[in-house]
Order: sequence, then structure tokens, then C-alpha cells
Amino acid sequence: MRVVLASMNEIGRDALEALVEFVEVVGLFTPGERGKLYMDVTDFTGLAARLKVPVFKTDDINSKETEAQLRSLRPDAGFSLGWKQIIKERIFTIPPQGWIGGHPAKLLLKGEKAEPRVLSAPGNEPMNHAILRGCEKTGMTLIWLTGKVDAGEVFARGEVAMDTEHETSRTLLAKVARLTGELLRANLPALLAGRPPRLPQEMANTQPYMKPIKAQDNRIDLAAPAEETYRLIRSCTYPYPNAFIEFHGQRIYVERAKLEKGVFTELVVRAGGSPYAGE
Repeated sequence: MRVVLASMNEIGRDALEALVEFVEVVGLFTPGERGKLYMDVTDFTGLAARLKVPVFKTDDINSKETEAQLRSLRPDAGFSLGWKQIIKERIFTIPPQGWIGGHPAKLLLKGEKAEPRVLSAPGNEPMNHAILRGCEKTGMTLIWLTGKVDAGEVFARGEVAMDTEHETSRTLLAKVARLTGELLRANLPALLAGRPPRLPQEMANTQPYMKPIKAQDNRIDLAAPAEETYRLIRSCTYPYPNAFIEFHGQRIYVERAKLEKGVFTELVVRAGGSPYAGE
């Protein structure tokens, strides 16, 4: 089976390593630069070279140029895992078997009910929202792409436990990436056998749709409770833009922190520069 993968972050690294064990990955599509994305971009150059996977740089998966490249590769299926752009129908219908996307939350199956402490909402920046909400669990759901975002049938899903006191967006990204690889390894044989899972989602009584987060939303309110501030800081560690305060016209970014018994015992900051730092 010939497949293509679209990714911009660490989820794509684990996905790519899993995919090449089962299928021929004829193209990896990834952004040339961050652009307007609320996340820094992973460099796949070394991994793709080692796995002998061609890399195509695109800042618009729906562009005519990218469409032509996809058609020339003649993929049987596509995977959008760690990709931040909505893929339009004329793109996701190119592979005859369709596209499978990834949503880093545990979306509900038909008949299930939402649990307040488990992130199951559709929408934007689910890993950041999981930390901001103080969730105990989140997950990854692999879904068949349709014209409606996060609404397709479920190919596979799993959950990860969260450290509600100290989880950061970076540690959570690593957990979700590992889970993505595990889900692919467990379910790709069914896809290759022509019996891929297609489980209907529960579309009513779900958690509210998660709104987009932008870099300016990471401003720290010094009047907010310490626990709320700590969640904000942890939700936007690298590769996301760091939380910040304004100080006499200068932004002071918080790369990492630690809160113990209501007191900040660690605070690593820097004045100015790129908001994407603290690797």
C-alpha cells in the first residue's frame, strides 16, 4: 500500500516510524516554516532520510501545487497526524481509501457520555486545553476525514494519563506521539486486510468545541491564582509560544516553572526574543 503523511510536529515522527513498518510511505508533507501556526515546526530531515521517505515542503496542503504533487504520488491512503491545517475535500478524496486524521483527545463513540476530567472535545489545541482545564486524562483519536472537522468515523483511539500537577505541553506531546505510533501498529493490519475500523462517533451531548489559542492568549494575569497561572505556563512550553508578562514595553517569557504547595519554587524567564524558546 502506498501512503502519504502530512505532519508538522513530534506526533508525525512516531507515526512515520510506525507507518514504514507496514506500508510504503511515498511522501511526507510538512511546512517549510512556522508561518501563522500556533506551534513550532519539527524538522523531519534526518528521520526521513534514514527511512528513505521523500519530503515535500508545503505551507498550504490545499494549494494547486501540493494537489498536483499528491496526485503524482498515486497514494492509496493518506494520514494527517500532527497537521494543523484543515484538509479540503478535493485533497482528502485523492487517495481511493481516503485519509485518516488525528485528534489529540479521546473523542466519544456512539452512545458514550462525556466525563468532565477526560478531554473528549472536538476543536483546536486539545493538548493545551487539556492542561488548562486540569484534565486527568486525554488521548488520541484517529478518524476518517470528512467535510466536517473532527466528525468522521473512528479508526482507532486510546487514552493517556496526565500529571495534573506538573504536566507540560511538551511532555504531553511526547505521550500522545507514542500513543499514536501504538494505535497505528495495532490497527494498520486491519486496513491492509481491507477491514479497517469505522466506528460512529457520538455527536450529541459532547464537551464544548475548543476555541483556537493564539500567542497573545498566553499573557499572564498577575492577579490570577497561582494554580491558574501555573497551568497556563505549563500549557505553552516549547514547541508552543511561551507564557509572558508585559514589563515596561518588554515581554518577559516564562520558559518553565514549578509550583509546590502554592509557591513558585522555580521560574526560568527571559526578556524578549522569540516566544518559541526553552527547548
